[in-house]
This record gives sequence, structure tokens and C-alpha cells, in this order.
Amino acid sequence: MQASRRLQRTFGVERLTSFVVTSQARRVSKYPCHSFQQSFSGSDNSSMVSAAVTQDLEPRAIWKHFESLASIPRPSKEEGEVIEWIKKFSEAKGLSWQQDAAGNLVVRRPGSAGGEKAPTVVIQGHVDMVCEKEKEKVHNFSTDPIKLEIEGDWLTAVGTTLGADNGMGVAAGLALLEMPQDVTLPPIEGLFTVEEEIGLVGAKALDGSMVEGRILLNLDAEDWPNIYVGCAGGGITKLALNCKKEELPDSYTPALLSVGGLVGGHSGADIHKYRASAIKVIARVLDNLVGDGCCRLADVSAGDKHNVIPRESEASIFIQSNSIEAIRAVIGNVEKELLLEYGVCEKTMSIKLEPLEKSGTPKLALTPDCEKKVLALLNLIPHGPIKFSHSIPELVETSNNIASVKSTPTENGAEFVVTCSTRSSVNGAIEAVRRQFRALAGLCNATVTGNKPYPGWQPNLDSKVLKCTMEEVTKLIGFKPEVTAIHAGLECGIIGERLGSPPCDMVAFGPTIIDAHSPAERVQISTVEPFWKLVLNIVQNIAKSS
Repeated sequence: MQASRRLQRTFGVERLTSFVVTSQARRVSKYPCHSFQQSFSGSDNSSMVSAAVTQDLEPRAIWKHFESLASIPRPSKEEGEVIEWIKKFSEAKGLSWQQDAAGNLVVRRPGSAGGEKAPTVVIQGHVDMVCEKEKEKVHNFSTDPIKLEIEGDWLTAVGTTLGADNGMGVAAGLALLEMPQDVTLPPIEGLFTVEEEIGLVGAKALDGSMVEGRILLNLDAEDWPNIYVGCAGGGITKLALNCKKEELPDSYTPALLSVGGLVGGHSGADIHKYRASAIKVIARVLDNLVGDGCCRLADVSAGDKHNVIPRESEASIFIQSNSIEAIRAVIGNVEKELLLEYGVCEKTMSIKLEPLEKSGTPKLALTPDCEKKVLALLNLIPHGPIKFSHSIPELVETSNNIASVKSTPTENGAEFVVTCSTRSSVNGAIEAVRRQFRALAGLCNATVTGNKPYPGWQPNLDSKVLKCTMEEVTKLIGFKPEVTAIHAGLECGIIGERLGSPPCDMVAFGPTIIDAHSPAERVQISTVEPFWKLVLNIVQNIAKSS
């Protein structure tokens, strides 16, 4: 989960300053196959990262594991291969592991070199990744490895999401688990959860009895050197609308209206940036076209993940051949308006109209009444920040992401389903937004369903591990870090509930990752080494002070 500076709830004092960056030549990974099939017999796994794009990066302890993870397909619900890889890694290192029914895995490393009797520390990260790609990119996330490249101080992927969210955290956990026995460490439990990116599913079903530790370092934050002690809760809501269709005269011809080139991003960590939603853009264009009598709407679709701001959308429409120029004029006017609103952020936004070949199938469009209801839903459902905190002005308190719209054929037409992801750090606010959804749905004869929202993570400013983490970060960077909460969701709150009593003392931090959940995702190389030093320093501090 990405954490943006403007989405922070600040409990510290000094503001984050820029981190010194280094220059790296652009280099592309040339992995021919899944290197997780290699043996773990070597102490440094060098065979797995031969000719790897990260081979010159430090610390090797993390980068070697991250590139191996990048070679293993790991979409949500398809984590089996990466979990088996971690099991084999553990067995090769002489470590025990335990897995629960949900698929979550705990790997145990005993304390060493004087840290044997120290309290157990849990190192936690999720193994799945968001799978997004550029429209033209040919990539199968279920079978293909991620192709990496270095651009200056950034590691990114070629046309796809990188998986640094949360591959960097998992890599750090593995690096810690394989530390030599002559290093002073407390007992370590590596907790690797599944299906985080589709609603924190693994954490919700975690068997808390597997986890002994009550000190937890969540390595899924993404804004070095900030320390996170709280996050928003969230829930998924679906609005369903049954629509009728009618056959159009022969004078109508099919066409495809498409929106693309948007930045997109994380529906929690980027929502405050007011990036354009492809659903909102196409709904606005369609509202103008339909309102001017330029077209009839047959279908509209966009998005497939609740935690991603949609970058592309399409609408199947019917137009009359003598109205094409008028339609292009309307689109041009709307596009000018949108560029004035979003042009600084959305530099590659495009709205295209493509007339299609006539076919022998009936020309079925939504009835005017249903057309009006679909566009009303898409235009009136809120998207973006709904409320900022009064006490912390830069904190998004409540937001909604209109994540997807899909249709399914029915006997008389189609059912349209709009999926929304609502987040809030205030109890009751998610349900308040859902009441707005129900009020809107009532006007359109739509139905509303929603899951049970997952809880937020409430800050504990008296935390001992927070104090330790602040001290260690200050030593590394020379000033006190920000202690913050984020609008994105972390697993800490849920894991704390699953572990029960005694309560778990938790913090979250990580290297800098930007544009998570989009093909522009990248990790800042120069922040990885201090991040790794912080992990080591915290656990060694705990081992030596016990």
C-alpha cells in the first residue's frame, strides 16, 4: 500500500526532506524463465540473480530476493507458487514454517548470538501484487515474470506494475530470516499474508494462534523515512441496475468511444491528488453526447480492481453517419474542458471515437430511460476525497473510488454493476457514504450491497517499538522522522484483532515507492539501503536490550 506525503496524519515535527539520489545506468532484466526453480543451497543465491538487472545494487541481501520474487507470477488468489518458493527457501535454511487454511505463512528463525531470550519480533508483508499493464503491453501475469529496468535512481518495470508493493517488504523479511547465526537477533517470525490487494482477505482469515510475537514491523509502507502508526478502514459497495434494451433503426451505425492515457494509481494513497477517473471522464462525455441527441448508449465498461483508479474506459454507442462531425465537435469541446481541469496532471489523456463496421446483429441500445439512469449513477456517485480532517488538514478522512463498471447480458437487456471502494479513518463514515449510495440508487431503481468494512488501525503514540523506531531513524537520517497515519489500508489493524491479547505493538515503514497499482510503479533505489539498515537496527536493538 502506498503512503503519500499529503495523506499523512503527522505526529512528529520535522518535515521530510529530499533524499540524496545516485545515478544508475539504465539496465533491463533479461530473465528467460522463473528463477525460483533454482536451488537454495548457496548462501547468497547468486545463481538466481546471475545477469540480473539488480546485480550491482546494494544491499544484495534485499535485491537478490526482490529480483527472484519478480520472476514468480503472484497475482492475488494465485500466490501458490511464491508461497511454495518461500517454503523451500525456509527448508533450505533449516527454518520451520507453518501455514493456515487461508494460505498465510509463518516462517520461524530462533534468536541467535545472545538474542535467544528476547521477545519474538514479527516481520510482516503480503506476497501478492496488483497486476496492471499498459493497454498495448502483451503480458500474462499468471505465467510471465516481471521485466525490470533501472532509470536513474529508480527501479521500475517494462509496461507493467513492478510489485515493489509489497515485494520489497517480503524481500527484507527473507533477508532477515537468512542472517548468519553469529548475528545478534531476537527470535523472528516472518508473516507472509495472501490476497491483501483484493481486500486484505488473508489477514482477515489469519489463524492468530500461528503467531507468537507481539512486536510487529509491517514493511508495507512506501514513503521513506516516515513511520506509520495508523491507517484508514475500508469497504466495497456494489450498485446494480437492471436495464432494458431496444432495437434501433438501420440508420444507426456502431461506434466505440474510448478514454485512455490517464495516470491512474492507488485508490487510497493517490486519491488526494485528484487524478482523473476514466469512468468519470467517459460518463461526462456520454452525458454531453446523449444530452445533445448525438448517440445512443449500448454499453460502458472500465476498471476491474477496487484499489485502482481506472486509467481506461470504453463505451459501445450507436451514431448516425450524418452526425459524426457534430459528435467530434462535442468530444473536442469536452476534451478542452477536461484538459483545463486536469492538463497539468493528465498530460496524455485521450478521448477517441472509432466508427465500426456494420454487422448483421440487431442494433440494441439502452432505452432512453435506462440510458438516463446509467449515466446518472456514473455522474453522481462521488469520486475522490469526500472530507479532509479538520484537525489534520492534509489528512484525507473519507474518500470514494468509483472503481469499475461492468455489464452482464440479461433476457431483456443488461445488468450494470458499479463497484466502489470507500475508505475512512472515522467510524461510521463508510456507512454514511453507503447511505448516500442507497439514496441515489432509490432514485434509479438500483440495488446496493456491500461487504463488512475492515477496521482501521488506531495510533498508539505510547508504543515502545515506535520509540525505538524513531530513535533508529533519527540516527540514520540526522533528524526526527514524521510519525503519521495514512489513508491507504494496511493489514496492521486486522492482524492486531486476529492476534488478540496481549495486544500487538506495531509500526510500519518502507522504502519510497511511487505510483503503486499502476504501470508507472517504481521504487527509489537510494532509499532501500537505509530501509534495510533500519530493519536490522530495530531487531538488533530489541535483542540486545532484553
